[in-house]
Amino acid sequence: RMREVDLGCGKALLIKESGEFHAVGHKCPHYGAPLVKGVLSKGRVRCPWHGACFNIGTGDIEDFPGLDSLPRFQVKVEKEKVYIRASKQALQTQRRTKMMAKCISLSNYNLSSTNVLIIGAGAAGLVCAETLRQEGFSDRIVMCTMDRHLPYDRPKLSKSMDSHPEQIALRPKEFFCTYDIEVLTEMQVAAVDVKTKLAVFKDGFKMEFNKLLIATGNTPKTLSCKGKEMENVFNIRTPEDANRVVKLATSKNVVIVGASFLGMEVAAYLAERAHSVSLVELEHVPFKKFFGERVGRAVMKMFENNRVKFYMQTEVSELREQEGKLKEVVLKSGKVLRADVCVVGVGKSCVGAKLGREGREEVGGDMMQTNIPGVFAAGDAVTFPLALRNNKKVNVPHWQMAHMHGRIAALNMLAHGTEISTVPYLWTAMFGKSIRYAGHGEGFDDVVIQGDLDELKFVAFYTKSDEVVAVASMNYDPIVSKVAEVLAAGRTIRKRDVDVVVFLSFRTGDMSWLTGKGF
Repeated sequence: RMREVDLGCGKALLIKESGEFHAVGHKCPHYGAPLVKGVLSKGRVRCPWHGACFNIGTGDIEDFPGLDSLPRFQVKVEKEKVYIRASKQALQTQRRTKMMAKCISLSNYNLSSTNVLIIGAGAAGLVCAETLRQEGFSDRIVMCTMDRHLPYDRPKLSKSMDSHPEQIALRPKEFFCTYDIEVLTEMQVAAVDVKTKLAVFKDGFKMEFNKLLIATGNTPKTLSCKGKEMENVFNIRTPEDANRVVKLATSKNVVIVGASFLGMEVAAYLAERAHSVSLVELEHVPFKKFFGERVGRAVMKMFENNRVKFYMQTEVSELREQEGKLKEVVLKSGKVLRADVCVVGVGKSCVGAKLGREGREEVGGDMMQTNIPGVFAAGDAVTFPLALRNNKKVNVPHWQMAHMHGRIAALNMLAHGTEISTVPYLWTAMFGKSIRYAGHGEGFDDVVIQGDLDELKFVAFYTKSDEVVAVASMNYDPIVSKVAEVLAAGRTIRKRDVDVVVFLSFRTGDMSWLTGKGF
């Protein structure tokens, strides 16, 4: 059982499991979700919003997203009363950064030599660097990025488009200085010689390394039609891109190409700000391949109710300009749309440092190690074996998975022999509502829906043959986190059990199915 306890200057989460009491911070350090509404199972609590997991005995973060752990408070039981002792600072911050080592011999390093080189400064790269320091690694760590900013919360580029870089920074500048994690901004690696362990940068600078992590992520695809290079046509990759789109779109006509997660989130964000928002998509329903047709239609209806106009089963044939600026978007269907701003969200392609081969990096096992000794890969551009799907090689280009990749890569740089063990977890936010999703539903052949799609209160179970491989929900928390815990334990939910899962979770509060009874 879990209970929020008010200690006067802040709250703690009091937990009783297997007869023992524990007390930790009551808010998830990621986005502040109330953990009392999460899922308690076998010594850890899972966030109800985005799936981060914390050890109830130590407060340590065990699954992601997020970087910090929970503060842990002293608990004493006397004469059937429970006493909690906590510092005011911990109660107010509700987060704890793990102890980290520093570089003990930084002055001995040549500027062009490092022990660990991390190409990419997203979630995977940052978590790798932090994990190395948490594990006591005290040699030089260098991260390099094409971006001009220190690592930031990239999902907010489409969910909170007017956020400035300092508002979405994952860590302040002082953090990197304190723990000797060097970040080279606006530095692109052009090639890597893995035999001599040498990285060559675009400007000619060269850096030797001992261990390498490739975490370059993906880059947005561009349009191939006439006019694609003109002003006011955007691929959103940086905070500056997002900020400029918001500024230019206010009270203007916006056309978004692609009903991807990015495209749909941008459409939702701009709907109340722009004069008009039009969305062009090749499929006939948004999110069909990911959420299924019925959920996709429900989402589409929500957008239409918020003044977003869809043009489906067509593509852009031309972008027309007037005085050098975008004026119209011409569709292959013949329709001409007025457009002052165009945002392109038609997918992404792999961005990799050249290792003598092209395409997506593939790790050879579940330790994020490539087939090249000392070279690891993590993040959106990686395929890896997913235990949840019988070790099928998959690509899961989402924020939570990038965090986990970074951690596993770091542990195995240190020869810990740690295998990746996680359930993919993602979310999207539109018009103040969130869809949460756990599992890996690629290739699903049926969707079992409980609840009311018209009311946007539902849970969808994605099945392949007779097995549930993923779950999505809207306004049904914390069902996705509950199912994620079952899948994380290696248990199987059958299609015939879906009614039982929903009934036990919401109507009776019975959580015995989490401990294996009946599954």
